[in-house]
Amino acid sequence: MTTTAPPSPATIRGWVAAAGRAIAPHFPLETFIARNPVAGYEDLDWEDALAEVARDHGILLSLPEERFRELHAQGRISSDDLLAALHVTVADARATTVLSLGRVMATVGDVLRQDLLVSPPMSPGSSLPTPASALSPRVHARVDDLTARWLTATLGTGAWAGPVRRDGMWTGWRRLAAVDPTLSRRVRSGIRSTPANAASAIAVALERWQLEGSAAEDFLRAHVLAQPGWSALVRHLTDGSREIDLTSLVAIRVTLERLLLPADASLPAPAQIAPDEKARIGAVALALGADPSDPATRAAVGRTLALVTPATRLTVWQEAFERGAARELAPRPVPASPTVSRPLAQAVFCIDTRSESFRRHLEAAGPVETLGFAGFFAVPISFRPADGSGEIASCPVLLTPRVAITESSVERDALARWRRHRIADGERDATLDALKESPVTPFAFAETAGWVIGAASAIRTLAPEGWRALVERVRPTKPSTHVDADVVFSLDERVLYAETALRMMGLVDDFAPIVLLCGHGATVTNNPFASSLQCGACGGHEGEPNARAAAMIFNDPETRRALAARGIRIPADTLFLAAQMDTVTDEVTLLEPWAVPATHETAVLELGQYLEAARAADAADRSASLPGGSDAAGAVRDTERRAADWAESYAEWGLAGNAAFIVGPRAITAGHDLGRRAFLHSYEAAADPDGSGLETILTAPMIVAQWINSQYAASTVAPDRFGAGPKPLHNVVGTVGVLSGYGGDVRLGLPWQSVGVGQEARHEPVRLQVFVQAPLARVNDIVDSSEVVRTLVANRWITLRVRDHETAPWMRWAAYGWQLDDLDAAAAPGIPALHPETTTKESHS
Repeated sequence: MTTTAPPSPATIRGWVAAAGRAIAPHFPLETFIARNPVAGYEDLDWEDALAEVARDHGILLSLPEERFRELHAQGRISSDDLLAALHVTVADARATTVLSLGRVMATVGDVLRQDLLVSPPMSPGSSLPTPASALSPRVHARVDDLTARWLTATLGTGAWAGPVRRDGMWTGWRRLAAVDPTLSRRVRSGIRSTPANAASAIAVALERWQLEGSAAEDFLRAHVLAQPGWSALVRHLTDGSREIDLTSLVAIRVTLERLLLPADASLPAPAQIAPDEKARIGAVALALGADPSDPATRAAVGRTLALVTPATRLTVWQEAFERGAARELAPRPVPASPTVSRPLAQAVFCIDTRSESFRRHLEAAGPVETLGFAGFFAVPISFRPADGSGEIASCPVLLTPRVAITESSVERDALARWRRHRIADGERDATLDALKESPVTPFAFAETAGWVIGAASAIRTLAPEGWRALVERVRPTKPSTHVDADVVFSLDERVLYAETALRMMGLVDDFAPIVLLCGHGATVTNNPFASSLQCGACGGHEGEPNARAAAMIFNDPETRRALAARGIRIPADTLFLAAQMDTVTDEVTLLEPWAVPATHETAVLELGQYLEAARAADAADRSASLPGGSDAAGAVRDTERRAADWAESYAEWGLAGNAAFIVGPRAITAGHDLGRRAFLHSYEAAADPDGSGLETILTAPMIVAQWINSQYAASTVAPDRFGAGPKPLHNVVGTVGVLSGYGGDVRLGLPWQSVGVGQEARHEPVRLQVFVQAPLARVNDIVDSSEVVRTLVANRWITLRVRDHETAPWMRWAAYGWQLDDLDAAAAPGIPALHPETTTKESHS
């Protein structure tokens, strides 16, 4: 080994930062934001990323090949789609060259098709090894355990965490671990002699293992990924003032590892795991009917198989799988419905996939048109609730709140009484939590208050709905309130936000007497992942404040006059109303019923009847799909119980099944049952002459949809690494995350109860299929100008299809630009599905 100068602390921090990109930041529970856990690989083509993630993390980003073959045998993946996917992914598969394999003649495509069906499946192996995992699994587990304990103390809320947090992550650990009696005297002495700088401590470890260059970077990445949950959380919490950063985390790990392993231990040579090409060639030759022992046949088959890697095969399977999903979800012509001169109402719902079925049922219930728009209604605000709780950012994390909206009331005395009760309730809960979590009071607390709390817990468990009704009955009533959007926003800002929102959703004329702006939230009990069920467009919070602020802006006379000057004339009899939909119970509640004038009371009552009808129909659909669900007659009651039951693991399905993002007028999806699998964003190209609205849709809502889609997929295909595990095992750490049981890594992603039941996944891991009805040139300009959109499209993390109008063919972004999409093309010659037993037998021959 060539002797070189040791890396500087700055270099080491740079290496750690690069290693950290292998895992995306993890948001705490109270602001749970969906993210692609491997977003750092998105600058790679999806196929290359699949191979890199398998090498680094030891997992596949897709279903395993065995599962794809099962789906093919079941007909879920058609032979036509598999062949089409092969042609799209591997250009050589379309070659007409005929290979002579003894007495068998076959094309390149024939060989590659059998490769998909019978070759030994790709195995991801294990994640990057650390020295301890390679030399001593026992020491590796000890390093993980000790690191997790210190991180829990640093980032949790326990009373004992203060000294660690006060001194910073590395400094606090170095001072306190040096007196940890569970460590040997030699290890404690070694900790005392480590450098005061975390990067320098890492340099000591690199020197100990004689690592430099790429080997040093792999070493650091292995330690980052040894506990991806803690690493992801530290990435999010990185704060210079608190000295919490990934360099400190890695320094703790490598120092413990260096001191716990024997002083004379040396690294083993890296294991070289090569695919079993011999078995692969033999299986394919046999499947083709050729003699696998013939050298010429083996050579010809081997040369052809060299065209694809195992990762390529998985890419082909994924593409074939997604073609079926895209065909099911693609907008299609629907029979024209009778024209309604002026609907009773237009209801604007969040693009959230859960809105899709409710919108469908609401349209069927009465003369109501629905539209889809990001749930923050283009009003990026922070919100100060009337109960005096902390200010929250109620907008997508991509945006920064422009102003703070305050909720207040003219009923000052009533508001003051209500607020005092809320504050008292909060202080009571905080006191109980402190008594339960204190190291000295839990036993005394249980002795004195256990009989009361025990009885209450029994009632709450046996009759959750009754318990909730009792609590609501004794709780003081909140007085009527309003938000001050008309004060904090200037007229120019109000007009800008209003025009932007209306043009983006294509609502610039033909206004109904009522326009319902419906945000959404989820009522759940005892669910650490409650924020994951709230509105993603509102930063993991309920959409109530944004709906109220937007309604106030749209009803503002000055704003309407300015909009009229810009060509958007809102009739004087059109009233915007704020509402909120509960995605657990499907109940839609008017947020400011006291603001309804007498002129609209009848219409509002009629709309309420349609909303109740839609609720009953949607609850029946959803309840039937949930474990232990009810029949249609008891569906609403069942959803109310799920909202109140603190032991319910399946309050709702959230966004499970999401697969498509559709941008266009409602007419292209109306009447089409999309099974709550599509984000629906309304858009009319004619109402957006300069394309700025479409640009916003594709660079903001579509990006958030891709985050959600990626997180659900990762939690499904790799639940042990990128999922949060079963809910009954969750152990909450402060407000930052959950553990499974008493220790270990912070769990990333979604609980298994969000994506599956028992051993069966309910979510299908499909990359986001985007359909846009807009001028192709306009979309092309956005792809060219937006790096984030271009990266996702060109690297195949999403599939983008565009058409100019309803009767135009879909164009798809492909490797060489736009091409005519062949989703509805005539069937190509299929691939015969092999019986699984036949496939297994031939693979072993």
